[in-house]
Amino acid sequence: MRSRLLVVFAAVCFATTGTSQELGPDNLSPLGVAAMRTLIGAAFLIVVAAVMRTKQPRTEYKPVAPWLWIAAGLGMALFAAAFFAGVRSTGIAIGTVFALASAPLFTGVISIVALRQNPTRQWLIATTVAIAGMSILVLAGNDAQLNAAGIGLALLAGFGYALFAVASKSLVASGMPGEQSMARVFVIAAVMLAPSLFFVDLEWLTQPSGMVLVVWLGVVSVGLAYWAYATGLRTLAPSETTMLTLIEPVVATVLGAVILDHRPTAWAWFGIVVVIGALAYESRTHHDYEHHN
Repeated sequence: MRSRLLVVFAAVCFATTGTSQELGPDNLSPLGVAAMRTLIGAAFLIVVAAVMRTKQPRTEYKPVAPWLWIAAGLGMALFAAAFFAGVRSTGIAIGTVFALASAPLFTGVISIVALRQNPTRQWLIATTVAIAGMSILVLAGNDAQLNAAGIGLALLAGFGYALFAVASKSLVASGMPGEQSMARVFVIAAVMLAPSLFFVDLEWLTQPSGMVLVVWLGVVSVGLAYWAYATGLRTLAPSETTMLTLIEPVVATVLGAVILDHRPTAWAWFGIVVVIGALAYESRTHHDYEHHN
């Protein structure tokens, strides 16, 4: 239960992203936000890892193949860049649905192929219902037009997150503390995204709201969120963690109603009930996948 609560806490931190952007400058650069968020998050995680190392007994962990670090960092870089660009292109509602809904599906496929882990029927049912509920929640009363490029970017974001989740499972399974593994992953992602800062307009960063935005996103939606996520991932399957993070649009909707005065429709509230019901159903078991023998 503790691991699930940590992942849900991470999803709550993720959910502040949309509201934070709404309160930020109007001339935001999606790629600039993604890169700055990742850089600040990496710096925060490095500090946390250094502090925790002085307070915890030294632990031994299994060697990890270099390609796993690269895969996790690449997955996170893809997710960050493609998600913000996809949302900018097709709107936050459509972009969120395609990115978050596709992530558990991509994770299930990658887990089967790469880790030889079979999702159970309960996970499949819960994930299907949660995706349906999330779609109702986010799209209820939304008249946004579908955009092929935006949808493609959102799907790429979903794949990137799935790649990150599956690779990160192997990293934390090695015994390395979550804050140390996430610090390394985000340093790799930051190195991949940093060059983009030379090609985008960063004028919005000179505004106080722009600086507050990236600090909040870096510390909360990256630092605290992925520290909790990695700790929960230690005892959960990647497919379950990505499924649990489908609570994100529920929290985002509530934050929008409370902070931005966005009033959810009756259909949106129905979607919230469906998502929460699916998560409650899935949480009845301690295992969501089976290993091939």
